[in-house]
Amino acid sequence: MTKKKINGYEPKKRNSNKRRRKSIVIISAEGKNKTEKLYLSKFSNDTYNIKFAPGNTTDPENMIKTLIEAYRDNGLNTKYGDLAYCLVDADCDSRKNDQLAGATNLANKHNIELIVSAPCFEIWYLCHFNYSTKRYKSNEDVIKELRQYIPGYQKSCDSLYNELLAKIKIAISNAKKLEKHNLEIANRPHTVEFSPSTEVYKVIEKIISN
Repeated sequence: MTKKKINGYEPKKRNSNKRRRKSIVIISAEGKNKTEKLYLSKFSNDTYNIKFAPGNTTDPENMIKTLIEAYRDNGLNTKYGDLAYCLVDADCDSRKNDQLAGATNLANKHNIELIVSAPCFEIWYLCHFNYSTKRYKSNEDVIKELRQYIPGYQKSCDSLYNELLAKIKIAISNAKKLEKHNLEIANRPHTVEFSPSTEVYKVIEKIISN
């Protein structure tokens, strides 16, 4: 059917397809760790928009539950390429293994990927500088070693993205090597004993590969 002219002007055919929004990566990070949120938020790009689930809980299963609610409340859907990650620290207490197991099962049921660092997230930062299978007695020991490379490191640092970006490929490679090492000595993933290790590389690699 011929379009009706208005005052001698024939309107252009409009594109009825709405522009698709960027995919969203929604992350639940332990409430006490501001650094992780400050660091990861900088990875928003042309493909992914980084968001964080609300709440200050540090219990893995409750973190998953909060993330499930945030995923639904934000209208996210895998068909749009949206992703959900829950970042937890294994710490150094074997009593946390039960919590990690429960969180893993819950995450698998809801298309969420549980990302575990053992003993803590700072292992990811260390991977930017060296590869070491050294076992740590506490999270504080990891931070103490990290300060050899990042003097004055604190949990509220806002400059790590810029400081570490040039070494991102080294970090990914070292994190994968740590994972391989733990598997070779028969340590079980998502346990306190799977240490040192960090699965943060999975999040970063996914975001920067697009």
